[in-house]
Amino acid sequence: MVKKVYNYNQDKKTSYFRPMKNDPDKQPIARLMILAFRGFEQNLLSQLEEQGVSDVTLSDFNVLRHLDREGLQLTTLARHAGLSKQAAGKIAKELERKGYLRIEMDKEDGRAKSVTYTKKGQKLIEKCIFIVRAIEQHYETLLGKDKYQDLRASLTTLLNMRPEKP
Repeated sequence: MVKKVYNYNQDKKTSYFRPMKNDPDKQPIARLMILAFRGFEQNLLSQLEEQGVSDVTLSDFNVLRHLDREGLQLTTLARHAGLSKQAAGKIAKELERKGYLRIEMDKEDGRAKSVTYTKKGQKLIEKCIFIVRAIEQHYETLLGKDKYQDLRASLTTLLNMRPEKP
């Protein structure tokens, strides 16, 4: 259920951004991509819960998806995630409390903190990789191989473009 925070009906210029009802063709493509991504993450989270992982939240993915296997400095992790150092640190500390991450002083820069996966965190990521592959296979089945490959190619093209003003 979508909560309305603003009265979108008061301003016809912003009516384009009303919560989606039955006409996704009138929504900005960026919004459709965000909603599809949120659905993807919710699917991932549901499947993790089915496998007994009930302590990971959608906000935890903001850090988990940007941390590589070797670990990162917290400031780099925050930058990659598009979060403030404080927000990334808060999520990382919560994941450390749950046993998925380890936060230590960086060995090369004593002023910085380094974030790495624990064994439990590595197992979580392995489960996520398996589930992500299954979700993508499901998408390919839904769209058909050609449309799925076209979608992948189109998204890759958009990712490789330099930001330009319209």
